[in-house]
Amino acid sequence: MSFGALAFLNPWLLAALVTLPIIYWLLRTVPPTPHKVTFPPTRILVGLENADKTPAASPWWLTLLRLLAAALLILALAEPVLNPSREAALKGSGPVALVIDNGWASAAHWTERQQMIDRLINESESQNRPVVIVPTASTTKGVNLRIEAPSDARSTAAALAPQPFAPDRLAATNALASALDGNGGAPSIVWLSDDIDHDGKSADVADKLRALAEGGTFAVIADARSSEPLGISAGIGESGKLEARVLRPEGGARNGFLHAISTRGQSLAEVPFKLASGENAATIPFELPLELRNQVGRIEVAGERSAGAVSLIDARSQWHRVALISGESREQAQPLLAPLYYIEKALAPYSELIKPKGSNLAAGIQQALSQNASVLILADIGTLSGEAAKHVENWVEKGGVLVRFAGPRLENGGDDLLPVPLRVGGRTLGGALSWSTPQKLAPIEDQSLFAGIPVPPEVSVSRQVLADPAMLGPDVHVWARLQDGTPLVTERKLGEGQIILFHVTGNSDWSNLPLSGLFVEMLRRISALGTNVGNGTEAATGGANEAGAPDAPTVLPPLQTLDGFGVLIPPPPTAQPIAASQVRDLVPSLDHPPGYYGAGSSPHAVNVLGPKSTLKPLPSLPAGTEHLSYASESARPLKSWMLLAALALLFADILAVIFLQGGFIFRRPTRRAAHAALALLIAGAAAVTATPRADAQPLDAPQAQSMSSKQAADERAIEATSKVTLGYVLTGDKNVDDISRLGLDGLGRLLSVRTAVEPGRPMGVNILTDEISFFPVLYWPVLPDAQPLPEETLAKIDAYMKQGGLIIFDTQDYGRGLSGGAAPGLGESALQRIIGKLDVPRLEPVPENHVLTKAFYLLRNFPGRWDGGQLWVEALDNNSADSARRARISDGVTSIIVTPNDLAAAWALDEGGRPIYPTVGGGEDQREMAFRTGINIVMHALTGNYKADQVHVPALLERLGQ
Repeated sequence: MSFGALAFLNPWLLAALVTLPIIYWLLRTVPPTPHKVTFPPTRILVGLENADKTPAASPWWLTLLRLLAAALLILALAEPVLNPSREAALKGSGPVALVIDNGWASAAHWTERQQMIDRLINESESQNRPVVIVPTASTTKGVNLRIEAPSDARSTAAALAPQPFAPDRLAATNALASALDGNGGAPSIVWLSDDIDHDGKSADVADKLRALAEGGTFAVIADARSSEPLGISAGIGESGKLEARVLRPEGGARNGFLHAISTRGQSLAEVPFKLASGENAATIPFELPLELRNQVGRIEVAGERSAGAVSLIDARSQWHRVALISGESREQAQPLLAPLYYIEKALAPYSELIKPKGSNLAAGIQQALSQNASVLILADIGTLSGEAAKHVENWVEKGGVLVRFAGPRLENGGDDLLPVPLRVGGRTLGGALSWSTPQKLAPIEDQSLFAGIPVPPEVSVSRQVLADPAMLGPDVHVWARLQDGTPLVTERKLGEGQIILFHVTGNSDWSNLPLSGLFVEMLRRISALGTNVGNGTEAATGGANEAGAPDAPTVLPPLQTLDGFGVLIPPPPTAQPIAASQVRDLVPSLDHPPGYYGAGSSPHAVNVLGPKSTLKPLPSLPAGTEHLSYASESARPLKSWMLLAALALLFADILAVIFLQGGFIFRRPTRRAAHAALALLIAGAAAVTATPRADAQPLDAPQAQSMSSKQAADERAIEATSKVTLGYVLTGDKNVDDISRLGLDGLGRLLSVRTAVEPGRPMGVNILTDEISFFPVLYWPVLPDAQPLPEETLAKIDAYMKQGGLIIFDTQDYGRGLSGGAAPGLGESALQRIIGKLDVPRLEPVPENHVLTKAFYLLRNFPGRWDGGQLWVEALDNNSADSARRARISDGVTSIIVTPNDLAAAWALDEGGRPIYPTVGGGEDQREMAFRTGINIVMHALTGNYKADQVHVPALLERLGQ
């Protein structure tokens, strides 16, 4: 019922106004004021009167007050609305079709839609017209519509609920056309829209509905401005932070809050967002510590109760700490060639990277594990031994993920922390001396962690380490293969964790895989496997396996799903499992509603909106369409104000009655309130502390010794770094140590005379305690009774060699310590006891084209005091790929040289420059060649692959011709 700008939602209640005369008759009297009677003890019966009493009439103003209160109460119950929104005027004589968008976008204002549906059914009932309810998001696969009486239509509409997926308007429109076919009259169609063009077919839907409503009303009801539906999509942004994109189709300025909520329902963060007028999307970052960030289970728009305003978070959107450790030095001048460059670039947007400082492998591993790394990546680390291996193994067993990349060091066979034993020696695919060609990758299997990732056809592998096929048992999983079936990525579980091996390098030396997007997606999925196990502690947050992990099914059943209001509920009967390879690109529907799929320990989130989703407004509607809204912005309900006014009048009536009955006459109190005064005295005394005297105190003996040792160490470091200083390892044998000192001193004299190098005095090094990074070359005489070294010392030596240092191991036994000419370290010997646990690369006799043969002099053999023993260097194949690699890593300097020829004795000179020890076999010519060997070694250590440059080839050929 409407009276111009004023309307009543329940006009029948206005009939209660006729009861106002009755209310006037009941409320016109008021009880009389009580008569006061004095009752003293001496006059008990005197003065008493027993007069008849009649009620006094209430004052006119009190009666009027009560009538106004009753009238206001009646008007409030009639629900008056000032400036009400216009309701649809349903024209026509046929059925009234209510096309209702009940997808996720309608959930936030579902109450308003229900009210509008009820009003439209009431209007249809007043016109004696049947009603057909048409939901656009059906809960069944087949849409079955019925034309019902308005009373039955109310029950059908009451059973509707918003669904957590987008509506299918075209299917609903076709079903409506079938239902209206054969019914006479001009139907009226009202479309209760959600303002979003979900599939780009809304224009066709509007045209068909307008055609069906020929002769009747076609109206579209939309949300009021600034009440449009909001959606959200959360994940890791390009900056690497957890971000949420707030989406809407269109509208004016709007702001609100986003809540980050844990899986236990705890609010972890609240971030404001703001959308300017006409702005359709806004990206909001969340600044959270890693521990809190990985506890986020969902991000939602505050106050927007819909499935689209909720974004579920799984392991793909979590960050993990990934530690990166390389077996080779980082080349600062050429970072693109560094072993970890592509790995770091692939993981940086999705993980928090830990790059331990220093080159000590054991210390780096300890530092990474102490920072709660969940994934540890080792690039070209051939052997893990000692305490470092124990720490890593214990860490993996408690849930850590160890990822290893191959390299020349792993060609020796590796250690036990590999998913599968390797064959010694690598496999070269292609090259001048090979019939094979680089292999491409085979399609990834559904059981793989990488299932669903397309394999680029340009990715190929030219070299790899080979898994022993006899050891590929059921516990070893192959996640990627070459086209010939050779494993490329293998995995094995160890306790609660996993060990993963890429059979190629992490840079472009052996393949172009690191240059592809496939490499990025591989590492991203691997990083999601990690569990924050801490430094030997239990997991703090549960990891989640990606789709296709070996212990996960290839088909993911529904675990929990979202209803239309964004609440997680048990999956409905219509929910179907999802193929693991399709979970990333799935669009929610009746069969696959949004929610969690898979195992409870490793669920996969399916959301209404994805990273690339957009919300588009409805297109222009056909001519003749009536545009209505659910609630006018200017409409003002007056019910609450009238109830408040009626309550105020009733309260005034109570006060008036109390006043008329003398309730406000107060007596004077007979006793005074006694208050006790309490005086508190606080005395403060300032504590005076005596200032200690600043006189210098003498140091005790331990302090003085400590300062003296530190000063001596500083002076030693300054002396070692002020000039090129050659170092020698102190063995404890005075005679051997003197030979080493005199030999390096004699070599230094010739370096000063013949080259531009002016070395300082050679320095003895205690390999257990002294710093060795100051010396470009370290001469190490190996005694027959040499004992194994501590783990800390081995780690220091390993770091020195991998960062460009060169160690000359001189067994001084003329080759007798080697077994049948085998490479050093393979047989039980003193050298084996020293370096057996070191991550030593494969060794080979000096090749003819090695830089060591032409670093300063052209040499073919490398004698010392003895001649004929073989000189061993780090092995590098002579193909073009490894030649380029030699030119990049450590400037081509071999990290280790092993000789049995007693070089220092041949170099040893007295104060007069005369040789101290005779050379055996070749006389002074042999000594000259020994000095040339030493000069070449030092120049090789200082200049690297300088003489491997092609610019020197003509000069070398000319000298060879002479």
